Amino acid sequence: MKRHFVLIDACVAAAHFAPKSTQSTNLRQRASTLLTGSSATMDVRFLIPNFCIAEVFAVFEKYRWGRTWNKHVKPAHVLTPREFAKARQHFGTAIHNGAKILQVELNRYHILCVDLVSPINNAYKIKRDRGAKKNVTPAKTYDVLIVAMSVWLKNQYGEGSFTLVTGDERMQLVVERAKSARISRPMKMHLTEMAQRVGLQYGRDLYPTVINLTSGGKSVLRERFADWAPAW
Repeated sequence: MKRHFVLIDACVAAAHFAPKSTQSTNLRQRASTLLTGSSATMDVRFLIPNFCIAEVFAVFEKYRWGRTWNKHVKPAHVLTPREFAKARQHFGTAIHNGAKILQVELNRYHILCVDLVSPINNAYKIKRDRGAKKNVTPAKTYDVLIVAMSVWLKNQYGEGSFTLVTGDERMQLVVERAKSARISRPMKMHLTEMAQRVGLQYGRDLYPTVINLTSGGKSVLRERFADWAPAW
């Protein structure tokens, strides 16, 4: 059976193990479908960056203790003591010895691949607010590291055997922009040089397939994860 590696970020893990920590129904439902499901046609192995593990536990803490001052923690999303303990226990069990989710240690190649993501993130307006304020919100450093790790892993495992799954639109958008044909010539030259430094070849195929559980369509999930049960 073909093996497929799926790298998840902290918001996907948190949405499954502590569903009240997200306001997105799509993210909550799809994260649980992904992490409790399986395919009859491929052997899926879940991965998580080691630094995201701390972030997941921090999300649990935020929604258990943050209501007294954190405006982002609404009453409906506060974890009860029982929910908090359950989330910690179940996530801890899932990552222990890679029982369900195997942690990936951040290494020098992942960091070197930041040079293939950060230039795009800083040169272009990745996420724009269409409202009155017109704010621009680039991907954060952790987001860039996750995408950089995904670039390296995708080129190790192969396009058909690796997927980055996130709940953060910025990671999806930065990869889409990197794959776009509308990249300036100086940027292409820079990225070509950076790719050569780590033994890779620059081009749209350098970057991984990214699925955003928050806003992605079900057809994308069905295509990437065929015969998934429970169904999307």
